[in-house]
Amino acid sequence: MQTTHFRINEKEHCHINDDVIFIISSKEVTRVPLEHELSEAWGIASVLNYIFFVLLFGSVLISVNIHGGDFFTHPFNYGALFLMILSFMRIQQGLVSSKTPTIYRNKIRSVYFKTPFYSYPRLVIYFEGPEGKVLRRTFPILYKQEALPVLKEAGVL
Repeated sequence: MQTTHFRINEKEHCHINDDVIFIISSKEVTRVPLEHELSEAWGIASVLNYIFFVLLFGSVLISVNIHGGDFFTHPFNYGALFLMILSFMRIQQGLVSSKTPTIYRNKIRSVYFKTPFYSYPRLVIYFEGPEGKVLRRTFPILYKQEALPVLKEAGVL
């Protein structure tokens, strides 16, 4: 199979051919992984996010019952509300993200190459997942000089 590839990090390579974009751990293509080879089920991180959110929500409810109208006079409550909002945002992002190693090019809606000033550049691919749901696959790219020419040549960007 003829593919173009670039390194994402020290261990993973992104391969691109006419039909599919896939991520494997070797430079040589031995097999193309299945589209949803990795389970989209509940991972440890998502379960911990849900538990953390429920505990913070319970803490805020108890604090509202105890303090009533003086809820915002206690600094602990500001921290709990802030962490609860962050936890909710992580849960929301987890619902639209995917860890699939394979994305078919005919299912891709849009591709963005983002280069923030505070982090590594990353490639964000929006694609149609199971049941027509639009999912997002994001991965940081440590070698921008290697990735950009390959992405432009393959017509992904």
